[in-house]
Order: sequence, then structure tokens, then C-alpha cells
Amino acid sequence: MTDKPPSKRLSQEQIWEIGCRGKQLMVDDQKRFAAMARNRFHTFELGVSHATNKDDDSAALGLICGLARELMDNPGLKKVWLLMAISRAESGSLVNLQLEKLQQTVH
Repeated sequence: MTDKPPSKRLSQEQIWEIGCRGKQLMVDDQKRFAAMARNRFHTFELGVSHATNKDDDSAALGLICGLARELMDNPGLKKVWLLMAISRAESGSLVNLQLEKLQQTVH
């Protein structure tokens, strides 16, 4: 049985849920999901920047660990993350390192 994309108009919540799970979406819905994911990652970037500017290492670490866990639990979100430049930036590299640690504890 293959996962076919739904043919009806989906809400943003449905697009987010389906996209995060890594299930197939219609082209327009996939574009919407990618835009929502970019917004999520931009919010992360702003939060880490704010924490760093305030010298709040524990807050920055919490954001990094939280996003790594979110990516671990949501393969579709992780796929978009890995395609984005932020995943190769300093804070993104820290997320990737934490993600690797999480994946090692699962295996």
C-alpha cells in the first residue's frame, strides 16, 4: 500500500502534521510545509541569537537540544532542516551534533 497525497484542501495544521511525519504531500502543500519549517528554523535562530547575546548558555543549549529532539521525532522536518543553510551554520552544527547523540542512544 502506498501513501498517496490527500486530494482535498488541507489546513495548515494538517500540512504541518503530515509534513513532519515525512508523508507525501501535494506539491503546493509541500511548498507550504517547507515555508512553515523555514519559519520554525528562523524562530530557533532568533532564540539562540537572543540567548547568546544575553550570555545565557543554558537557554541556548535548551533551544539546541529541543530542536534536535524535534528533528529526531519528525523525519519530514529533519529532511527540510538538512537542506537548509542554517543546518550548516554554527548553531545548526550544534543541533546536528546533538541529533547524532540522540540517534546513537536509539541504536
